[in-house]
Amino acid sequence: MDAAYDAALTDFSCWSSFMSVVDLSKPVLVYLANGVQGGAVARAASRHGLKVRALVRNPVHSSSLEEAGVELAQADLFDLGSLVAASQGASGAVIQIPMGAQSDMAAQATHAFNAAKIAGLSSIILKLGSASRPEPCEEPSLVANAMVEDIARQSGMLSAIVRPTMYLDNLLRPHTRADLVENGLFAAPISESQQIAWTSADDCAEATVRLLMAGPAGVGDYRISGPESLSGDALAERIMVGLGRPIVYRARPLDGFEQDMDKAEGRAAGRRLASKFRYLATHRDDADAILAIPYSTIVELGDFFPTSVETWIRDRRQILLGSDIAE
Repeated sequence: MDAAYDAALTDFSCWSSFMSVVDLSKPVLVYLANGVQGGAVARAASRHGLKVRALVRNPVHSSSLEEAGVELAQADLFDLGSLVAASQGASGAVIQIPMGAQSDMAAQATHAFNAAKIAGLSSIILKLGSASRPEPCEEPSLVANAMVEDIARQSGMLSAIVRPTMYLDNLLRPHTRADLVENGLFAAPISESQQIAWTSADDCAEATVRLLMAGPAGVGDYRISGPESLSGDALAERIMVGLGRPIVYRARPLDGFEQDMDKAEGRAAGRRLASKFRYLATHRDDADAILAIPYSTIVELGDFFPTSVETWIRDRRQILLGSDIAE
């Protein structure tokens, strides 16, 4: 990360009044901490001086968290008792529910918020992977998010909801990196003309932790987006500046994208992801509402400002290009 961003993370002067909301003697419980989004939250919380308790299903795969001094709590989202045990003694939680069958997500969300209530947690953030749309919306993942939201609100425990536009972290997928290096290409399953204010897992995590620390002062629904809205070609230009090599954007056919995701992550994942992109392609006004609006100041986040695409790419140039980098 660049030095200016790191320095900003430790400057609490604009929102020091929020610090009293969080009991620093107690850990913050982070759901799905072994994943990209949960791991980013754990890191952001640690940078802000919070103790972190990582909720994981399998501690065997949690060596990086342990090495960072994070406390591990083994639990299963289908097991209320294990979630209550993991929640006991925590000051708050960042709850994420993995995308899957709606019945599974309903059960997991219900257990998570019931556990928070039983344990008496004071600040709860629901971190979603995208927008929410209630039925009769035909896109299952957007409806599932709305269902989880309803469960959270009905629990009476919710402090805030955080949701992204679209993650730059998708560029770190192996096949995407290979296209960047070998073909100078970023191919995404969305029209070149679609404007997107790209964000990142780290920025959403930073916003999440600030809201967690704000407690009641941060109550609300927050969409975290990047500083500018970009077409596919404009995004490619920003990536090119960050990588220092020519890059072009190409819209991927959705059928091919679904097949590739089926191979990489399983049939359910391919179908689910393609369904969301088909919805965005056929509902352009809603796609703009979900993706295109750039970040504007959110008072509850203090001096937070999102990272530009160029900076995000430049900071990850070695990861993206690996041994192909020519110094």
